Amino acid sequence: MYSIVDLIEESCRKFSDKAALRHKIADVWQNISYSTLWTTSDRVAAGLIKNGFKAGDHAALLAPSSPRWVIAYVGILKAGGIVIPIDKELKSIELRHILSDCQARALFTDRPYLDTLLEIVNCLPALFHIVTLNQSPQQVYFGKSPATALDGLSSEWQNQDDTDSKRCTRIENLAGQVDRLLCEEASLTSWPKEGYNLCSQTPTIFKSIEKEGKLLTFEKLLSDTPLSLLPCCPHDTAVILYTSGTTGRAKGAMLSHFNIVSNIRGATAHFRLDESIHTLSFLPISHVFEQVCGILLPLSLGGTVSFCESLKKLGDNLAEVKPTFFLGVPAIFRMIRDRIMKNIASKRLSRFLFSIPITRPLVTTKIRQTFGSGTIFISGGAALDPAIAAELEKLGLTIFQGYGITETSPIISAECPECKRSGTVGRILPDIEVKIDCPNEEMVGEILVKGPNVMQGYFRNPQVTDEALIHGWYRTGDLGRLDTEGFLSICSRVKNLIVTPNGKNVYPEEVENELLKSPYIAEVMVYGHKVASATEEIHAKIYPDQEALVDYGRKLGKSQMTGEDVESLIRTEVSAACERLAVYKRIRKFTIREDEFPKTTTRKIKRFEVEASNSSVEL
Repeated sequence: MYSIVDLIEESCRKFSDKAALRHKIADVWQNISYSTLWTTSDRVAAGLIKNGFKAGDHAALLAPSSPRWVIAYVGILKAGGIVIPIDKELKSIELRHILSDCQARALFTDRPYLDTLLEIVNCLPALFHIVTLNQSPQQVYFGKSPATALDGLSSEWQNQDDTDSKRCTRIENLAGQVDRLLCEEASLTSWPKEGYNLCSQTPTIFKSIEKEGKLLTFEKLLSDTPLSLLPCCPHDTAVILYTSGTTGRAKGAMLSHFNIVSNIRGATAHFRLDESIHTLSFLPISHVFEQVCGILLPLSLGGTVSFCESLKKLGDNLAEVKPTFFLGVPAIFRMIRDRIMKNIASKRLSRFLFSIPITRPLVTTKIRQTFGSGTIFISGGAALDPAIAAELEKLGLTIFQGYGITETSPIISAECPECKRSGTVGRILPDIEVKIDCPNEEMVGEILVKGPNVMQGYFRNPQVTDEALIHGWYRTGDLGRLDTEGFLSICSRVKNLIVTPNGKNVYPEEVENELLKSPYIAEVMVYGHKVASATEEIHAKIYPDQEALVDYGRKLGKSQMTGEDVESLIRTEVSAACERLAVYKRIRKFTIREDEFPKTTTRKIKRFEVEASNSSVEL
């Protein structure tokens, strides 16, 4: 049995000169080889040990996706530590809960999160060191000093060609970056900042921990002391992942090296992947889906991980990288569908060719070439509307839907080129068992999972662990059915199931998918509003598509839609969606929201944060 470090070591030995990680700086893709990944993570591990870090200690990562995030992750594991990846979008109170609960001894972070951390650091007695990963992308590119940065700019300037517009733009970018770098040279000691609350104790706390040597830059942490890798047992805990959750406070799921390695091996066999794999990473790296399937899996095979510049640049980066393996969530695939259709509609010839079945391949072939003709697109994190999958397939992009959860490391089942069935999440991965508990007349029941991928338990929470793990079976809390051919379908969450007054079961996700077919509805949450102790009425909360509303208003000759206009339009759209549903599944009342729903990192609505409103509109 292998550990995560063993898998990566094997890749580093076989593919030492190959690009392991890629990121874009000053409009140029920069490569980090497997050799550099291995030696730099060695130096991270040596630096941690030199600063008192011991085997079994916890180190947290609170930062955006970057090569250094991955290098720090591997370095923590090499030092015998346990990694605590943290969602960078968390607010102060949630961050305090997780850092306090996980007892992190070290924390790798970035400058934007320092203010929040300094507000709570005195409540974290276990935290001994804060390490800043990337003070700025410019410093990663230029080196350690402004002098090196100026040398780089000077070299570009001397080779300037006024006819090369791209080079001129790059020089302008570099000049701006040098200016920012010079301003940041003494950034770690430049407190308080302009506009900062002078009554705040944060500057005092900052200077105090800096004086105590608790605040380090990534460069200062690195040590060249020879590292003797500590023997790692596959059943040692590797990662504690705090589930942001849609139903309550985060819990720390403990995953062992064996849990994660078994899932990597299962996914590799399921999708028939090898060292040619190239991923474009843009999902939150703190989430298990991206972390295991988008980062660790390709690195374990000797593949390459390119980091997306931003969600705004996703389309450009997809066209540049042409990944062979791309992970997304339903919201992203919906966005891709919308952008492609908008692009086709904006061009007269494309619109004409696409409208005729016999000439449609001329358009879809070009789309496939843009994204990468052999790309495997995987949707996870939430249920993908089969209609969206069908529309994308019509556009030339085949989406394979998978199912998994943090507690199962994460993949349980997935479609693949050899086994695809619309409306399902494919077949179960090798060595994993699934059974449906207490199925009803439709053969729907709670999905239970058993196998080498199932977590060790929840950190410091034996009661909740005992509730979730029964004789090795993990209770997912999801309702589903398993057909005779082994295809798994997900229906709903157990807690989301709506029981109508006539005793019928309604799955909110099915109703939501119908409503989301409206171009005027951006987000929706369908829920059961109690009308008796054991029965509920179907209600919905809707966030309209603001851009679509503006376009609709223009068509009506209105500069601005009134509240009554919006309500009337949404009522019409809801009624149309309900006509496509059985009578007992139809919405009785709805509420229009003025802002987006709070969401998890995988864009799932946090239902527990959305309070039921009494001012619903009756249909």
